[in-house]
Amino acid sequence: MAEVTATKTRSWLWQWLIGIGMTGLAIFILSRVVQWEEIKIAISSVRLERLLLVAGVYLVSMVARAWGWQNLLQRRVSLGRAVLGMNEGYFLNNILPFRLGELGRAFLMGRRTGAGTLNTLSTVVVERAYDLAIAAGILLSTLPFVLKMSWARSIAVIVLIVIISGLVVLYFAARNREQLISWLESRLGRFGVVRRMALPALNSLLEGFSVLNRFQLFALSLGALLLSWGLAMLRDYLVISALEPEAPFWWTMLAISASNLGGAVPSMMASLGTFEGAATGALVLAGARPEVGLVYAIIIHVIHLLSSSVLGAIGIFQEGESLSKLIANLRSMR
Repeated sequence: MAEVTATKTRSWLWQWLIGIGMTGLAIFILSRVVQWEEIKIAISSVRLERLLLVAGVYLVSMVARAWGWQNLLQRRVSLGRAVLGMNEGYFLNNILPFRLGELGRAFLMGRRTGAGTLNTLSTVVVERAYDLAIAAGILLSTLPFVLKMSWARSIAVIVLIVIISGLVVLYFAARNREQLISWLESRLGRFGVVRRMALPALNSLLEGFSVLNRFQLFALSLGALLLSWGLAMLRDYLVISALEPEAPFWWTMLAISASNLGGAVPSMMASLGTFEGAATGALVLAGARPEVGLVYAIIIHVIHLLSSSVLGAIGIFQEGESLSKLIANLRSMR
């Protein structure tokens, strides 16, 4: 038991060290390419009423995203609870490395619905698959405008192929769940740990993916995510156009896709540095000044951090959950 605890502690420390390293590298690179006086000027060019409008659009896009997750959860919770549950995960992402908040919201929502962590985690996986596919698609659509990023075409195509292939595999696995579990049990059931733990866990996970077999819920969840992305692009365009009035809309498409893909890179809590680095790099390649890219990323990131932290803290408080106990539970699951 002590050996298992020590192993988990080392794993936890390595997650923090890798996250700190990625974040530190991104911040170091950014510090070498931006002029801090220019950053002050750029920030002052965004008026307060524009920031309030951006925050409002962000909140509406969040509700649309929560509606998509509610459908992935097969409507076992209200829209309001889906909003709070989603932000519980974001809040945990803000304070933990390696996006552990995704596991956290699966744990909390799985407990609330009675579906279990693994069943609920599958809905988070599908949501993230949607996000990566949409981001890769948007990135592909902007590449004709950015000749310097022609190298990214292969990466975006690979991401799309992997995500779509993964969803197809999950669709057939969920559709034929009972046959798959029976087949695995006939071949691996003689191993006690497989029969007692692995197969029930896999069965629960695949049961969560069954939403892919229900066309209405699948279509509504995907449509809601697309609506959320559309609102997010409007939000980002409001910021970029305030910083660079002549900026074409494809700058926004490039920045939002690159920043979301960058935010998926293992990093310290809240994707600090990697989010800003990806957004700034994309806009610089598009022709913007580094200061424009960094200020854009900071504004979007701060709005997200403030909103998700407030709503997430409210959600966790309503759950009657201690934050320290919740983090300990997440560590034990790793």
